[in-house]
Amino acid sequence: MRVVLFFSSFIFFITLVHAQEQVEYSARKVKLRADTNFVKSYKNYLTVGLFIAAPINFLTITPKDSAIKKSTYKTNLASIIGFTVAYKSIYAAIGFRAPVEADKSSTYGKTYFKAFAIGTQKTRFSIRFDYRKTNGFYNSDSLIYNSSTNSSSYLKRGDVNTKQYMLSGLYNFSWKKYSYLSSFNFSEHQLKTRFGFILKSSFSSNQLKSDSSLINLTNTSSVSDGIQQLNYTSFVIGPGMGLNVVIAKRIYFSMMLFLSYDFVGYKFIDNNNNVIYKSSSITAFFEEKMAVGYHSKRFYAGLKFTADQIQVQTRDYKVGNLFGALTLDVGYRFNAPGILKKVYAKTFTKYLGM
Repeated sequence: MRVVLFFSSFIFFITLVHAQEQVEYSARKVKLRADTNFVKSYKNYLTVGLFIAAPINFLTITPKDSAIKKSTYKTNLASIIGFTVAYKSIYAAIGFRAPVEADKSSTYGKTYFKAFAIGTQKTRFSIRFDYRKTNGFYNSDSLIYNSSTNSSSYLKRGDVNTKQYMLSGLYNFSWKKYSYLSSFNFSEHQLKTRFGFILKSSFSSNQLKSDSSLINLTNTSSVSDGIQQLNYTSFVIGPGMGLNVVIAKRIYFSMMLFLSYDFVGYKFIDNNNNVIYKSSSITAFFEEKMAVGYHSKRFYAGLKFTADQIQVQTRDYKVGNLFGALTLDVGYRFNAPGILKKVYAKTFTKYLGM
C-alpha cells in the first residue's frame, strides 16, 4: 500500500510541475531554456552508466541521560554496484550489494541491501522516488574477544533492519546559469564557473525494526518491555547554495550545502506489538554534497559524495539514521533509437507533457 501511495504521489507531482510550467509558458509565450553559454543539455541522448559506491549506513541511539551508553549500529557493506539509464526527463538507477569477504562476515556479520530510484531530470525542478531496505547491522561499540580462537568480533544484530520510502524534490532558483544536474546526474554540462541558490525537500516513511529490544525507555522495568520497532514519517526542507567550478570547460568541482529542518512524527512499538508512545520532533542540521569529474559530448566520469539523514528527537533518546555513499560514475551517451523516441512520445510526452 505504501508503494502505491508513493508512486501515486510521484505521478501527481510530475503532473503538477508540468502544469505549472505550461501556465508559465502560456503567459510568457516563450520556451523556458537555460543560458547555453553556461549550461549544455544532453537529455536527448540515451545515457547509460555504471556506478560503484562505497556506502555508509549508521544508526545511532543516543540517550539524553549521559549516564547511559550510546549505541552505534553499522552495516557490513563492501560496495554497491549498479546501473543508471536516462532519457529526456526520466532517469532510473538500481544497485546491488557486492559479495563480502568471509573473514569480514565473521567479524562484522552479514548485511543485505536493496535500493531503487526513479526520478525526473528537469532543469529547474526535479523529483525523485527512492526505496532502500537494509538487513543486518553490528554494534560498533561492542567488541567481543574470543579467547578460544584468539580473535575479536562485534556484537552482530542480524535481526535489525530498516526500510525507507522517500519522495524528494529540488528546486533551482538559478536554473538559467547554474546546473546541479551537471555534477550529480550528468544530464547537463556546466560550461562556466557559477553558483546558485537551491531548495530541497523530502517526505519519507521509515521503519526501524528488530526481533529483540533496541531501545529501553526510562520508565520500563525490564528489557522485555523495551522498544522493538520505531515507525516514523519525516518531512525535510532545506535552503541551500551550490557552486560549480569549471576548468577548461570539461573538468569540474562541485559542492552543495543545505541547512535542513526535519519535522518528524514517530511512534514506539514494544515487543508485544503495542504502540506505547508517539510524538513529534523538529531537528536542524547541515547537509553537504561534493563532486569532481569530467564531461565530454559522449563520455562522462565523476566521483561524488552524497548523504541524507533523518534525526528523531524522542522523550529520552535521539535516534539518527544516516545513509551516504562515495560513488564512482562512468557513462556514455548514445543516439536514442527510433523506437524509444516513439514510445516516449506516446507515453510521457502525450500524457505528462515531458
